[in-house]
Amino acid sequence: MFIHHVNGIDWLVITAFEELKTMFIEEAGTIPSCFSTASELNLVDQAKRTYRYLPTLRGVITDIGTYQRQGNEEDLNPQLACLVEGLGRVFIYHGGFVAFVDDEQTFITRID
Repeated sequence: MFIHHVNGIDWLVITAFEELKTMFIEEAGTIPSCFSTASELNLVDQAKRTYRYLPTLRGVITDIGTYQRQGNEEDLNPQLACLVEGLGRVFIYHGGFVAFVDDEQTFITRID
């Protein structure tokens, strides 16, 4: 694991093995630069403003960011994660799945 700093947010890059670090980042997708701690919007609203329409997927996000849903062969663990106090959390998974979580809602989508 290591920290990648983008727009005032520390992104935790989660890797299984250090030698696979580059591959895991590529699999997880690029770190979104649209999120900022300077914004008055929470992370869900920042995502909606940037990506416009976000199709909603069903599923559950656990406290540690694991994405669970019926139909998945196995649970998805995040490859990238950020937690911003007061603005919410973002978890990014292999395959373009993204979860935005704040105090009021959980928004799961897929960004290609």
